[in-house]
Amino acid sequence: MHRWLKVLAHVVEPSHNAAGAVHGTAICAALIATVQEQDKLIATIVTVPATLLVYWIAFSYAHFLHEGIAGGSPSWLRGLRHSLAEEFSIVENALLPLIVLLLLAAAGVPIDTAVWIALGSAVALMFGWGLLAAGRSGHSGRASVGIGLTSALVGALIIVLKVAVKALS
Repeated sequence: MHRWLKVLAHVVEPSHNAAGAVHGTAICAALIATVQEQDKLIATIVTVPATLLVYWIAFSYAHFLHEGIAGGSPSWLRGLRHSLAEEFSIVENALLPLIVLLLLAAAGVPIDTAVWIALGSAVALMFGWGLLAAGRSGHSGRASVGIGLTSALVGALIIVLKVAVKALS
């Protein structure tokens, strides 16, 4: 295992839950993929954070049901709060592609181009978080790259979705 990868993982990885960041980024990218014109940009600005919040609550609650109830936690509220905190990376790191989209749109970049760049940033983030999580888990450099590429594959599937949606419309 490369030492630089371990150091980087502890400094940069989103909180302690790269899986949540990958989940949230995939959701954010899927919603961004549907933006095809300026009119839908405003709806996306509202829809992405709202969807991420609902998904975060639902996912955290499911996590709580699995861990909290199965573990027989006497304080269910404490268990639920713990699950919400544990899974917050779904929201906190997933908004980066939306921020990229908004900055590019504000700079006058055509919406279609801004969407493609935002989707590319989502794929890059997913690769990076997979790479860093693997490094933190002690995988070799080669295995870490493979895990990062697997994470990026999810983002690539969203790009395939974007192409399919555009072809069907």
